[in-house]
Amino acid sequence: MAQTPLVKGVWFVTTKRYVLETYDEGVLAAIARALPEENRGALLDPLPSAWYHEDVFQQAMHAVMQVVAHHDPDVFGEFIEACTVLGVNMFFRVMLRITSPAFLMRNMPTMFRQYRRNDWHCEAEADERHAVLTWRGCPYLADRIYRYFLVAVLNKCTELCSGKRPKIDILAHGPDSVTTRVLF
Repeated sequence: MAQTPLVKGVWFVTTKRYVLETYDEGVLAAIARALPEENRGALLDPLPSAWYHEDVFQQAMHAVMQVVAHHDPDVFGEFIEACTVLGVNMFFRVMLRITSPAFLMRNMPTMFRQYRRNDWHCEAEADERHAVLTWRGCPYLADRIYRYFLVAVLNKCTELCSGKRPKIDILAHGPDSVTTRVLF
């Protein structure tokens, strides 16, 4: 039986905090208005330990793309990267700085399971110069915004780890999969 796809509330908490620290309450309200009324609470009053349906997360990413990024993938990526930095606590930042990008990439499947409950499968192969990560069984990956999100998170996590900006390519994607290559 398929598991309901869920996202940890910390994503919404971090997004709300970043919007309030970087913009203002008006921008947060505009993003919330772009969500269906029944899902606005996930952004306006999120609980970090709660689990929210993946559809709500998808709607929130689309709202950010519309309201903040004005449909510009680069601006959206910058937003997600900034949220990633904000969401990574101090202990984890220290850990990122003392490990290698290859180690980080090999552990991405475990990291992603901490923030998501679903039937998705992630495979990671890495050496000291690059990594290839493949996600399967994720129909949300058919949405290009999810691929933008994934690239932004991988960019910022790798940069925090190595101190250098990686090069990330989407090698392939389908209706429920994506394969990325990260050069560090």
